[in-house]
Amino acid sequence: MPVETIENQVEKLLFKLREAGPAGLTKGKLGVKAGKGIAAQALGDLIARRKVANLGTATRTCFVLIEHFNPLERACERIEENALSKQPAREDTIELLTRRDIERGCEGEVRKKVDEAVDWMVKGRRLMRFRRSRTVYFVHAEKLRGAAQAPRPGENSQSAPESPSGAEAADRGTILAAYRRLAQRLGYSNVEIAALRREAGCPMEPLKLFLLEESRRGRAVLSLGDWSVSSEETRGGAVELFGRPHLLVRLDSE
Repeated sequence: MPVETIENQVEKLLFKLREAGPAGLTKGKLGVKAGKGIAAQALGDLIARRKVANLGTATRTCFVLIEHFNPLERACERIEENALSKQPAREDTIELLTRRDIERGCEGEVRKKVDEAVDWMVKGRRLMRFRRSRTVYFVHAEKLRGAAQAPRPGENSQSAPESPSGAEAADRGTILAAYRRLAQRLGYSNVEIAALRREAGCPMEPLKLFLLEESRRGRAVLSLGDWSVSSEETRGGAVELFGRPHLLVRLDSE
């Protein structure tokens, strides 16, 4: 029987983490047990070489490849999701959110970036911050825009239908089918946005708008990728999210 080496374990861990993509894996799902076993040594080696990092905590781990270690972006995404998903008790009101509301679900390294993420989103006018006495409240900018555009009593609420946005113009079925083919062929759930455009045969700008909308709805995860080694074509598919170019996407294709 061949002797298991640290190098073999390193390759096994890297394979599992590539398959997991941005979702990452716990220490248990990586097959790493507490102690000084060879798997633990391999994981320690990957962490020391900055190939892998823990997005979670010491007790609730979430190991990802370093290209997916983006706690600030994840904090922004989680805050935006929380701020948009909170529904008011009454249709004609705006729900004010507390700090606890908007940071729900942020743990480990992501929680450490909540303050920076809030400041970033406030400066970018994605999140509005209000104060009453010593209490600070938050509202997503889209909630305010929606309230401002709502018809007032006595106004005709019917208007001419708007032309479809780029996100609506992109055919969802075509894009999801292209994503499934591409992911199956490559063996990875994270695919280049530029490659997805080629596979789907659609224009780039509607695709980018579609992916941003899917991300907002929790049906897509955009990842940074490695800009330094990417081709011009790959860079052309970058989707700007929170001020940074994201080259990869993982879609919920069910």
